[in-house]
Amino acid sequence: MMKKIIPVILILAAVLVWAGCGGLPKSAVASVNGKVITREDLDRAVQDLQTQYGQSLPASDSPQYADLQKQVAERLVNEEILWFEADKMNITVSDDEINQQIDQYKQQMGGDDAFNQKLSDNNMTLDQLKDQVRKGLLFQKLYPEVTKDAAPVTDEQAKAYYDANPTQFQKPEQRHVWHILVADEATANSIKAQLDAGADFATLAKQSSTDPGSKDKGGDLGLVPSQNSGFVAEFETAMDALAVNQISAPVKSQFGFHIIKVTEIIPPGQQTFDEAKADLEQGLATENQRTAFEAWFNGIKGNYDIEYAEEFQPTPTDTTPTTDTGAAPAGATTAPAADATQAQPQTAP
Repeated sequence: MMKKIIPVILILAAVLVWAGCGGLPKSAVASVNGKVITREDLDRAVQDLQTQYGQSLPASDSPQYADLQKQVAERLVNEEILWFEADKMNITVSDDEINQQIDQYKQQMGGDDAFNQKLSDNNMTLDQLKDQVRKGLLFQKLYPEVTKDAAPVTDEQAKAYYDANPTQFQKPEQRHVWHILVADEATANSIKAQLDAGADFATLAKQSSTDPGSKDKGGDLGLVPSQNSGFVAEFETAMDALAVNQISAPVKSQFGFHIIKVTEIIPPGQQTFDEAKADLEQGLATENQRTAFEAWFNGIKGNYDIEYAEEFQPTPTDTTPTTDTGAAPAGATTAPAADATQAQPQTAP
């Protein structure tokens, strides 16, 4: 079953260090039009792979680690090109926009203390996070501008794809899931006791939940697949163990403590074309945008003076900026699941 492409790319702040005469300075990994990417930038970006994605890194003296460094160095170069292009397009992000995003993170994490602890855990300063947020918002403005002329998707194209790929439109088992998220276990236990005594789940969610995405909807997360839901492992495991209308004990995750309820379980089946059409057309449109972005980026990259330190010279390959893909917790199918060549920074601490 195909998954919604949620583009995400590793991004970290680049320190502005100008190269002097005689090529790159010793601390440099690469430069773009004279703007230097330092070894400190690279080391932090590589380490952040493990912090953000829970990914184990190869041994630092292994060929695999050297290859990883080259890939990340090239990604940082590509990102610098994007920020130069955003500047050329007069695309800017205000301090108010950045602060609004930071405030949203604080709300999601349950307040200033939890937010600051998360920054500390990730060895990140507030200024570094703000720079990531700025770049993420810049990309959100740049990408639609670059891809606005991407080819539209017709009904005929969507139907042809559906007919040619029937196995991609299998519906997995789905669950209608609700939750209440709070910062501490004592609050979670208190809410669970009220629910056990007959309190209304939606009412308590609106009163107490710290999840801004579901709070005002009474904790409703909608239909999600039982497997590969896109939720953290602790949440998914607890969710899958519930029967209809059963409420979980407090479940701890990196976001706090969840109380989870399942109100419906839908068995697996086959999507009809009408059921799949909207998401299918969206997925095909995303692919067309990806292709347009790739063509644009490859067209403008040659305009830049790019220099790499010898040990970080990239392996000859397609150098368009790439992203990871992830599953949206909606359970709907989309198409096609090609690697996205969008470059959206990872901005949450």
